[in-house]
Amino acid sequence: MQNESDKISQLWKSQYSSRIFKYSKYEVTQQFEKVASLFAPGESYFYIMNMHNLELDYISPSVKDFMGIPAEEISMQQLLGAALPEEIEKLERKELVIKDFFTRYLESRDIVNYKIIYTYKMEDHNGRHRVMLMQATPLSVAENNTPLHVLAIHSDISHLATTSTTKVSFISLKGEQSFYNVSTEKGNFSPKLGHPEPDISSTLTNREKEIVDLLAKGYGAKQIAGELNLSIHTIHTHRKNVLAKSGCKNTAELIAESMMAGILQ
Repeated sequence: MQNESDKISQLWKSQYSSRIFKYSKYEVTQQFEKVASLFAPGESYFYIMNMHNLELDYISPSVKDFMGIPAEEISMQQLLGAALPEEIEKLERKELVIKDFFTRYLESRDIVNYKIIYTYKMEDHNGRHRVMLMQATPLSVAENNTPLHVLAIHSDISHLATTSTTKVSFISLKGEQSFYNVSTEKGNFSPKLGHPEPDISSTLTNREKEIVDLLAKGYGAKQIAGELNLSIHTIHTHRKNVLAKSGCKNTAELIAESMMAGILQ
């Protein structure tokens, strides 16, 4: 519902755009496009949003697979409008927590050193409901320490999850403290609302993480065994141990949780 999605854009305008007084377009190089595409698993699209006016300085052509129209015709408001109506309130709370994290909690020097992860549900141009994984990070900061250019990658994880969550993860890109599965119920950020480390990541060995990564790429046990030069029996044992450690019921749930924990990019 377009009117409902206006709540998100109005929040961005009041909390970011109103504090940015000079327009500056982000120039995207071919190298940047190539690197960004490497971090977009499966069916996905990515864009750079200019927080000065909420315009898209760049959006990948793959957005047409979701929206049904060419990238050059897409606006940020149209992307917001694709979110399911029941997701809007959850998205608003997530964005309030994100705003609080970046503008109040973080030091200005750390703003570009964090990645945000959350999930939401949208409806594509064919009427299909998709569960999306959203990853975003500020690329630049305005003179008053407000995020100016933001890179966002939206990936379809419908094959891994059937519903979205209300939580947000803030993952450090520089080895600083990360905050996983932060509650958004109160609409503000507090370190006490999240976990200092992802439960799943802290319990897995490097070999187990390799196997989870290959499972996420669609490899079967036989293919993983060949890739890692191990027996199929060993791969099955590792998978069983990983599920037990993570508390996940199946591979799909394991991969979805691994994405939210930042293990899979």
